[in-house]
Amino acid sequence: MRVMIASVMHEANSFAGNFVPFAHFARRGVLHGADIPPAYAGTRTEMAAFMATGADQGWEIVPALVARGTPSGPIDAAGFARIIAMLAEATRAALPVDGVLLALHGAFSSEAEDDGDGAFAATVRAIVGPDVPISITLDPHGNVSDRLAASVNAISAYRTHPHTDHFEAGQRAAGTLARALNGEIAPVVHLARAPLLRGFDACRTTPPDGPMQRAMAQARAMEAADPGVIEVSVQAGYSSADVFQAGASVAVTGNRHDARFDALAAQMVRLAWDERHNETVKMLTAAEAFAEARAVPPGHGPIVIADFGDAPNAGGHGDTTALLALILAAKPPKALVAAIADPSAAEAAQSAGVGGQISITLGGHVAPAQGGGPIPVVARVVSLADGIYVHEGPYTTGVTGDLGASALLDCGGVMVIVTTLARSIFDLAQIRIFGIQPENFDLIAIKVMDAFRAGFAPIMRTAICGETGGTTSRFHVALTYTKLRRPIWPLDPDDVVARHAGYLP
Repeated sequence: MRVMIASVMHEANSFAGNFVPFAHFARRGVLHGADIPPAYAGTRTEMAAFMATGADQGWEIVPALVARGTPSGPIDAAGFARIIAMLAEATRAALPVDGVLLALHGAFSSEAEDDGDGAFAATVRAIVGPDVPISITLDPHGNVSDRLAASVNAISAYRTHPHTDHFEAGQRAAGTLARALNGEIAPVVHLARAPLLRGFDACRTTPPDGPMQRAMAQARAMEAADPGVIEVSVQAGYSSADVFQAGASVAVTGNRHDARFDALAAQMVRLAWDERHNETVKMLTAAEAFAEARAVPPGHGPIVIADFGDAPNAGGHGDTTALLALILAAKPPKALVAAIADPSAAEAAQSAGVGGQISITLGGHVAPAQGGGPIPVVARVVSLADGIYVHEGPYTTGVTGDLGASALLDCGGVMVIVTTLARSIFDLAQIRIFGIQPENFDLIAIKVMDAFRAGFAPIMRTAICGETGGTTSRFHVALTYTKLRRPIWPLDPDDVVARHAGYLP
């Protein structure tokens, strides 16, 4: 059996204020053909799982394309056209194939196409033909379109958040493909979309009794009760995308077409609706989060303040200063801010060298009205780094990341990491490359959503979640949606949404 494998991934924040070019993907590395296997060998990724399953099954694996961008604004029209052309060319070059494995995100959009993932899947389908099974993985923060569901045979979203099961999701997707190639099943995706901009507690699985864990238990029970149910895939949705299909969904991959699979998917999205007000994270303002952190009794390990409002891992600019200003003013002992994306500050530090002193305006350059403008500081350069690190935590273990040219600054006793690229801090290696140990700090402020919990759990005393009002704000009513289907929660009244969805007479 010849099986093509490929990955095209991007999480596009419609409110980031800019379209990114193809270079955004090229910097992270666009890989073709034979360059793909060595890049993913030994990693905890979907691509590694595809290759491992292929070896077990005796398949001839045909690596086609990997194009991955970090979360940001949507890609521009020219960049999207280039990526989809590369995918089409790589797919044609792979022919003939018996099956296809794709690692997608689910929240890829562009200046020209709101449904990037659906376009990628439809492109591959048109080339390989209607009878070649296509099995895909998704991030559970994906927004699944009808076109995407109709273009593939099976969907396997990650089941953890923080996402530590990329490899396992890849194994499931490849296992379903193996069963299809062996003639055991004829998988078909049955999709139901909830009237929710976000659902299932934003997919958090760290609370053992939270809505997402209950949804996981229900999904596994459905699979156990009916041998025709191949997989129940739960997507919480990506709420920073102004696209029609944004929001929570459930995809039931069943053996052939059957109305009972549609009913199961509908049952699951009703569960999401019933749990919509049950969110396990207490969201505070920047001032409230800092005050709460200062009130934590003395203990071992750092207190982590996670800035949800300006999280680069959800498309934030990574340079808002509301929380930074509070910390610089109070100067709490053993405090670290990681990180402020400020290319000019990073360049000044690199020019001054270790031990040098620089006078800069730090952060707040991109959108000063959203979360605070630049802050004048005089800082000493403590250390410099090229920004390259390897994930050592459970989140995509073994994958190389890049902060760009970076520096650790001492700003009047507060340590601040400045980077060239906007990146969330969720792996301890991102801090250790500066010659410091994160466990030695009492307070660490990071720009990230829930992804930090897996890497920081072994060292942190507690975690506090704050909002700076940046482009990844959870206060959706402050954002202007123009393409989203309506009515939808939480933008519209509960009774209006429920009646439109058929939940009320």
